[in-house]
Amino acid sequence: MITPEQVCFEQGIDLVYFDGRDAYNKGLYNQPHNLIAVDTYLDEIEKKKVIYHEIGHKYHNPDQYKRRREEYELQADRNMIHYLLKEELETMDDTANFNYLHFMEKYNLKTVTNEIMVKEEYAALVN
Repeated sequence: MITPEQVCFEQGIDLVYFDGRDAYNKGLYNQPHNLIAVDTYLDEIEKKKVIYHEIGHKYHNPDQYKRRREEYELQADRNMIHYLLKEELETMDDTANFNYLHFMEKYNLKTVTNEIMVKEEYAALVN
């Protein structure tokens, strides 16, 4: 089964953990060092979400972040949803039984944009 750690390894990204109890961010991607740092105090689902999201920033231009923040964050969220779906579908005997609402509840995905991304990524993965 695919894991966030495995995806980081395959992409050559170092993964480290930090004490995030007083931190504003749950995680970050440091492009110059090709490194993802994640709050060690997150639960397993949040850790997965943060790691997959941060992997989505790998090819973003840090100099453009302020100007393209919304675009970059949506791309990173799509990346997160893609990998969470891959994990979920690997555990299913029949992917036709996938329920996107249960998936969204499990991963606390609440926006209409998240819903659209889940549906699109599901369709792309099963076809």
